[in-house]
Amino acid sequence: MSRRGQVLVGLILAAILLYLFFRQADLSAVGTHLRHANYGLVALASVLALLSMVQRAWRWHYLMAPLKRISLGPLLSCTFMGWAVTGVLPGRLGEVARAVLLGRRENVSKTATFATVVLERNFDLLNVLLMLAIYLAFFPLPTRLDSDGQAVIAAMRLTGLLAMVGVVLGVLMAIGAQRWPRRAESMLRRFLSVFPERFADKFGRFGRNFLDGFAGIGQPRLLIAIFLNSLAVWGLILLSYYVLFRAFSLDVPFYAVFPLVVILVVGVLVPTPAAVGSFHKAAQIGLATLWGVPNDLAISYAIISHAVAFLPVTLVGIALWSRAGISMASIQSLNGDAPAEEATP
Repeated sequence: MSRRGQVLVGLILAAILLYLFFRQADLSAVGTHLRHANYGLVALASVLALLSMVQRAWRWHYLMAPLKRISLGPLLSCTFMGWAVTGVLPGRLGEVARAVLLGRRENVSKTATFATVVLERNFDLLNVLLMLAIYLAFFPLPTRLDSDGQAVIAAMRLTGLLAMVGVVLGVLMAIGAQRWPRRAESMLRRFLSVFPERFADKFGRFGRNFLDGFAGIGQPRLLIAIFLNSLAVWGLILLSYYVLFRAFSLDVPFYAVFPLVVILVVGVLVPTPAAVGSFHKAAQIGLATLWGVPNDLAISYAIISHAVAFLPVTLVGIALWSRAGISMASIQSLNGDAPAEEATP
């Protein structure tokens, strides 16, 4: 599908989800809840969201360490610019863009750099699954769940189990490739031998450089540092959403933030620009459907929490694009450039 087609599909999905989100809303009540929110706490939640991005950049430092030691500045800049791409275009194009930007700036393989982003996403998923496991193991389910609420809990359990299996298999394969590189190389050559030689050579180089990006999990000290930084990232995210509970005086227990964030992570997988509609509907489900929060109050929370999660990061990223002289056309070309090239032997 062309880029224009992807944008069109994203806009259509966003429109449908926003319709479902606002379908039963009393807009005057929503406005009242928005006016009475504690915007001092909203500002605090915004600061926490920005700090989580700084923590992401520092985690990337450890992920990149086997390829090249890079200071926090370039990592932070590329992280913000990449997330801003995700904030204005549908899908997760910012993940590719920031890998290409860092690869160009630091003269490292874009393919291996993109592999560190993939590995980062696996650690994020692992932390989300850990949140889900903690909630299901140690905290009570919402009382008086209706059929929709029961379906949400059942879906969380099933998707959590399937995702855990996928993460475990992926991590085991990555660790195996680092511990037994010759065997991994042999298996890659065997797999590519059925394809034409030109194709096999190109994707063989791609595969080898991609596996280089997983080198961090082959070093125990780096692995521990990456995991601890991942916990810090998601701790800040959880805290920001909890602070917003207090900003709206929601009558929910503190542990309601665990299933809410899990549902939001699933919701933003729908490829709408800046997760508009998908984030909002997911937040509505996580509060109104699960915990019985009044619908108009849940809508107000969703609007502000979406702004907190996306607006500050996107504005910082756009400012950095402008400072670097990067146009929107250049940003879109980054995603077409990537990481199938190979500059590093």
